[in-house]
Amino acid sequence: MRTRKGQSATETMVTIGMVLVFVVPIVLLLLVGAQARFESLSHVQAGSCSRIIADSINEIYTEGPGASKVAIVNIPSNAISVEVSEDEVTIALSGRNGPTEVVAPFFGEVHEDSRFMITNEAGTTPAGLYPLKFHADEDGYVVIDLRGED
Repeated sequence: MRTRKGQSATETMVTIGMVLVFVVPIVLLLLVGAQARFESLSHVQAGSCSRIIADSINEIYTEGPGASKVAIVNIPSNAISVEVSEDEVTIALSGRNGPTEVVAPFFGEVHEDSRFMITNEAGTTPAGLYPLKFHADEDGYVVIDLRGED
């Protein structure tokens, strides 16, 4: 009598191969779609973060000396840098198609010492929540404290 062990093993391998042929492309499509949604959400989050900072600067500048406010911003996980310059807030993001900058302009005058870039010791921007305290000094310039403290 002949045994058919080889046929059984071949059928199992063909079945597993067929399953992989259908499953792998579906999984790859889901991963690509998830990455695209992540990048879209991080752009929205960066836009919101830069807008909160710019609006807070404008608000405190408009209210004048003595005005203060604490705002909490959430920096996305793919942020390269967060920079407050003379007239705009810029958040640089890394993505599939290279770096992208999200910019929010403001008209308030920021104190020279408050023009900054949020980075850690490694020179990168850590993701997460940051309490920022905005207050106007006696000359009307907006001062930003990264710790959110007095």
